[in-house]
Amino acid sequence: MSRHAMLALIPLIALSMGPAAPRRGPPDRAPTQEVVTLPGYVEPHTPGSGAPEELPTAAPIEALIGTDPDLNRITLVRTAIDRPGPRTRAILILIPGFLSGATTFDPLARDLVERFGGKLEVWQVDRRPNQLEDRLGAIHAERGAREPDCQSSPPAPSCSIFEGARFYFDEVDFDIDLDGRLEPRLALEDERGIVRGPILMSQDDLRFFAWWGLDTYFRDWKLLVDEARRIVGRTGLVLLGGHSQGTTWSSTWAAYDFDPDPAVVDAGYTHIDGLVLLEGGGVGPGAPTKPTLADYQARVRELASGVDADPSDGVTPDVYLSSFAGINLRELATVGEVASLAAFHQPSEPALALRTPTFGSFPLGLILQQSVSTNRTIVGLFLDDDFSLNGAFRASMGFTDDGPNGFQGRGLPPFSDLPFYVAGDNGGLRTWKEFDDPTLPTCPPGDEAVSPGCAILDNGPPSDPTLPASEDPPRVNGVEREVTPMDAFVQTQFGRLNGFEWYFASGRPNLDFSYGRDSSALVAEHLATVDSAHEGPLVITQNASVDVPVIAIGGSNGLTPEPKSFDRYLDSIATPEPEREVHILEGYAHLDVINAADNEAVPLITDFVRRLLPRRPARGRR
Repeated sequence: MSRHAMLALIPLIALSMGPAAPRRGPPDRAPTQEVVTLPGYVEPHTPGSGAPEELPTAAPIEALIGTDPDLNRITLVRTAIDRPGPRTRAILILIPGFLSGATTFDPLARDLVERFGGKLEVWQVDRRPNQLEDRLGAIHAERGAREPDCQSSPPAPSCSIFEGARFYFDEVDFDIDLDGRLEPRLALEDERGIVRGPILMSQDDLRFFAWWGLDTYFRDWKLLVDEARRIVGRTGLVLLGGHSQGTTWSSTWAAYDFDPDPAVVDAGYTHIDGLVLLEGGGVGPGAPTKPTLADYQARVRELASGVDADPSDGVTPDVYLSSFAGINLRELATVGEVASLAAFHQPSEPALALRTPTFGSFPLGLILQQSVSTNRTIVGLFLDDDFSLNGAFRASMGFTDDGPNGFQGRGLPPFSDLPFYVAGDNGGLRTWKEFDDPTLPTCPPGDEAVSPGCAILDNGPPSDPTLPASEDPPRVNGVEREVTPMDAFVQTQFGRLNGFEWYFASGRPNLDFSYGRDSSALVAEHLATVDSAHEGPLVITQNASVDVPVIAIGGSNGLTPEPKSFDRYLDSIATPEPEREVHILEGYAHLDVINAADNEAVPLITDFVRRLLPRRPARGRR
């Protein structure tokens, strides 16, 4: 099917992102972003499959989506320039990281597409569970965010952003508009004319997630890769990549054998022309002791039934991750989406997030000790590289210095072992200085603990480059830089899609990821004891043969801060040394690599793609 035929058949929904960041190019080169929904791999236990194994659809799913829903669907954000001219020559498919949604790639995707002037598209994948999010409150908040009652200071109680927050918090009354009175939950009217509260899923509503493992996700993405190949043709490029944990997903996909016949190999890497690893080290060796086939089957039964066969093993039969380090993830997702709207549309108003039970209680209350902050300040305190507790949730967005900042030099496990500041109460409204503010405070190395502290820290030297990671592990190093506009990040969190996965399907993927880059022992057991003609439920057997070019980009202030951060994966594949590129962006934090202004990752990826394009016919790949 041609690209134009595909686009004619697939409903495209315009992605509402709020005001787009100013573009450098002329209007006819400005990228557009659209949500595309496609039929996915038909997993038989999933509602809508029509197979004998299909599980009954839980009432909340029907209430949210309608009767007879089909959940075997693929959703992506397509970033492209649709205009007459040269056809698309390359498509980059990107897999988001831990807890992340498709729109987290928006800034990077727009910059890449603009540089290629329509010859490159970026397809940003939204994993399956995102279709089960009730985003009515956030959509209501966004639709009215520019109305006068939201733009006044203070905003009126009828401001849609306040109403969207009240929609979600139905268990705890709180003073959302700071008028001294507690407001209860607010029902809203959905697109079907039903006035209702939020529709939320429980673990038992989603037991079909027990079959949403790597095989299901990978077969979804194989359909995308095949469609991308039809569009670009034999002489074009299809690239696969990801950010953070997305590098584990994408590199494992490359090692997957899609043909269950033991006599036939259909390896993922033979369908792509390269891998793009952003701030993640790729798939590793997995757990020291890998599950036997009996263990695997028992775990799937636990996930499917919700019955914990062995309570002493410390592993629950949860199919999705409900909390992280004591934080309720669904509440964090809803607060984050509405708070991002507030940070964008009401930057100087008192922080909406601090009025919610999520941010007002343990453990977030430990670090958010000031009584009042602006909407932008609260985003910075949660995500900026100087204040965030976790290296996986860090971007260099600026600083707050109009109050005391206590320097914590040893981190706070289990969040992170990285240093951070705790912003204290200044007796008023704490404000935020943007990433490019010339008055951001700096100080000499060693003076970090002198309040109010430093926006730019010197993290010291890297590990010894002559020693392997096993002897001297990579560590955060170098001088930090402020590179990410807060608006670039917050706009990835709201719109037609969002940047957070409410129901992160951890149960079955975690089981599958325990095999790392090699499940051949599981395959051998299945062939010997179950079916000699079928390799079984998980076929990660081709990693050692992966020979496609790889570009790996880390940040010295991130999770892959040195070239050796990628050695474990690169040394496990067959890609020759000249076709492996590793770049470390000095001073970049984990989220900067996909959000930074004038992002230094963009020309690196651009050059990588341009070098590969002339070589595509010679590789002879399928």
